[in-house]
Amino acid sequence: MAYIKEDVEKMLIEHKEDEGKKIEIELKLEEYEQRLDYSGTVYEDTEKEVIENMQVSGQAYDNIHSNTNNISNKVHDTAMNYHKELNHINKEDRTFLQSEINRLEVEKEKIDKKIVRVKNWLDKLDSREATILEEYYINNKGKNWEKAIKYYNKKEDKSLQKRQLKTIRDNAIEKILKMANI
Repeated sequence: MAYIKEDVEKMLIEHKEDEGKKIEIELKLEEYEQRLDYSGTVYEDTEKEVIENMQVSGQAYDNIHSNTNNISNKVHDTAMNYHKELNHINKEDRTFLQSEINRLEVEKEKIDKKIVRVKNWLDKLDSREATILEEYYINNKGKNWEKAIKYYNKKEDKSLQKRQLKTIRDNAIEKILKMANI
């Protein structure tokens, strides 16, 4: 794939957003992997816990309005059914979780490549060029030359004009294009 100036500018502008996406993807991957680890596991309550929970839940007999003659016996129901409540199986959808993990890993790999590529480009430029590209594109989304000029002049203790910084930027992008388009 051959890059053009607009591709490089777009990647620089999106660099911070890509770093944020990478972190979010890593957090989601961790969450899905934990859920996948616990899916299908069985949690077993003690008989005492189950019986207490079954006795506590429900309504008192005198609060129940019924149109039938059936009266439920809570003690009898608990004694007969508590054994069904002893084991709880975590029924997560393993296929869904695995497909989400695979999708996120593919996305993470794409974003990783973009992040590494931008860092490589900036690392190979001289500090003056890298500073201008970082300040104008990454920190100001390619929209505010005034902030970039102030930042650069303050950092480098110089007084360059917008025209000079644009020339440095153009040279830096040309260097990047030579690196990227081999």
